Amino acid sequence: MIDTAAAKPAHSPRMFQLDGLRGIAALMIVAYHLDIVYAIGGPFQRGYLFVDLFFLLSGFVLTISTEKKLLTGIGAIEFTWARFKRLWPLVAVGAGVAVVRAFVIGMADPLTLLWMLALDLLMIPSLVGSGPFYRYNGPQWTLFYELLANLLHAAVLKKVGTGLIAALTLIMGAWLIYTVRGHGADTMGVNAPTWATWWNALPRVFFAYFMGVLIGRKYRDGLRTAGLPWWLALALPIVGIAAVPYLPLGRVAGDLGFVILFLPLMMWLVAMSQPPAALKVPLEWLGNYSLPLYCVHLTVLVWTKELAGSNSGEVAALAVGIALVLSWVFSKLVSFSSKPTVAKGAA
Repeated sequence: MIDTAAAKPAHSPRMFQLDGLRGIAALMIVAYHLDIVYAIGGPFQRGYLFVDLFFLLSGFVLTISTEKKLLTGIGAIEFTWARFKRLWPLVAVGAGVAVVRAFVIGMADPLTLLWMLALDLLMIPSLVGSGPFYRYNGPQWTLFYELLANLLHAAVLKKVGTGLIAALTLIMGAWLIYTVRGHGADTMGVNAPTWATWWNALPRVFFAYFMGVLIGRKYRDGLRTAGLPWWLALALPIVGIAAVPYLPLGRVAGDLGFVILFLPLMMWLVAMSQPPAALKVPLEWLGNYSLPLYCVHLTVLVWTKELAGSNSGEVAALAVGIALVLSWVFSKLVSFSSKPTVAKGAA
């Protein structure tokens, strides 16, 4: 039953369950890349769909925690620059690990490698139409588009009424359907664009982000629904992504159904869940840990396979272990305290 009363929510000041959700999403993306690099098969072949969840979470969280502050006069450029500085450690960690591999394998001459590293650290994407969106670390592309969405939010969306946000979400949803049908899957964004494909990532990013803003507005205005047990809510993303490949749907229909129908509902159910206070620290830790894990794991998976000269199950397990340990080290050495899932419950 829906309760839209203006009572204060029965949530902690910080929605640490969203940290847990972000951590789960990052782990599922690791499982997806493990399948790609080591061809192990299994249920997480559509793990790339959790990238859309990152944009959904960003729109939701920023709406709840920051949108009203943006209306007090914070400049869009000032705000986006602050976001850049907060996200930049992720860029440095991911590109730093990747460039070490590039030097070792002799991917190019040292001056070229350093020039490419400088471009990646400045978050200047590759526009050559081949290879990844960023030269060293493929997953970094999501940080670029998150900053773009945050800039749009700070400059325009903060002033846009909820009805128009809903209309924009519908438009982006229609555009997403068109793009995924043409592309064959919801995997746009990671590749360097061409003049013909530069727009492909936009519906993927902005459908999810606008949907997050819309849901965040409703939450901020007091909308609440019955929730699931916390453990079931946090298990839903794992069960959902594992089920998609086995549904009687093609890749296009399965991807679109997951992103348009399942992800927003699943995120809402997690937001409505109430994990015990004892889980606050571990779930916040998982959200914090997921950030360096997301940015370094792909390089580690690939490099371990190259060094071992094998894609056996033992090497795959070793690669995952190295990625987990290295990410833990970076989580201790680098501060990610201002991460995208910082959110406060509506008053």
